[in-house]
Amino acid sequence: MSRFKINFQLRELDEIVPWGQEPHLSLHWFGLTDGFLWLDAGAQTIYEYNGAAREYFGSSLHYNEYQISRFLEDFFGVFRFVGEAVPEELYDRLDRFDAKLEKWQERHWDEEDEVYEQFYYEEYCGLGQWRWDRTLDSGHLVGGPLIGFFRCGERLKILWESTFRLENGESIWTAPKGSFELSYDEFVSAATEFFHSFFVAMEQQVKAAAAKEWGSVSLDKQRLLEEQEERRAGFAKDLSFLTSPGGNTDWDNVRRLCSKMEKELKGAEEGIEKIDKIEKEVL
Repeated sequence: MSRFKINFQLRELDEIVPWGQEPHLSLHWFGLTDGFLWLDAGAQTIYEYNGAAREYFGSSLHYNEYQISRFLEDFFGVFRFVGEAVPEELYDRLDRFDAKLEKWQERHWDEEDEVYEQFYYEEYCGLGQWRWDRTLDSGHLVGGPLIGFFRCGERLKILWESTFRLENGESIWTAPKGSFELSYDEFVSAATEFFHSFFVAMEQQVKAAAAKEWGSVSLDKQRLLEEQEERRAGFAKDLSFLTSPGGNTDWDNVRRLCSKMEKELKGAEEGIEKIDKIEKEVL
């Protein structure tokens, strides 16, 4: 049994709320993907709400409750880069990379606008882009976690974090932050299984929607059938990037910028240590 699995459940047609307002109600392929989704990552579950979330939102929701197509668009959208392996020295630094990148940016905040802008686009973004290319932001959810997928040879590491907290300091997720490593083949198999399972379920959803009489709700049934095939083909192409990577990252430039960041941060730390030492001697 896979240690990583993408789980989902589509809503029944009668439970799906049409888009718009009376008398201009409509439905479409995207709207018909409404449902629930959660990811099993070993013993942890990503996109699982806890009791604090149910109280906060005033509902009985348990998992990511949204149009599942949005997750596919975000998840499959990073595959062209996920298939491209990250150098081992960067892969091993993943747990600390974001914090260091943020510190590096903070060191340059007080510079003149023109100098900072050059640093931001050429160095800060130049170094962080490989990380962001492999990360989906779950921005459609309140407090949605950032989820990154990073391959190194035959290994793949999943990192996720949600910094959103309620007024009492609690997260709304059962696993707001975590790291999980699995084989790359296992990840590809899980993504492929999800792709096929989802489109089998949507095939049934689309057929049932095309056969249903919707009354005042507008639904272009011919377009619905066409879009089902278009979406399947589009996501299948994205899926193929896992075995035929489309990324073309300039790793030499990333290494150069990473080395520069490390030297600057080390120099800053040594400077602080010297100041602390002088202050202690004076006291």
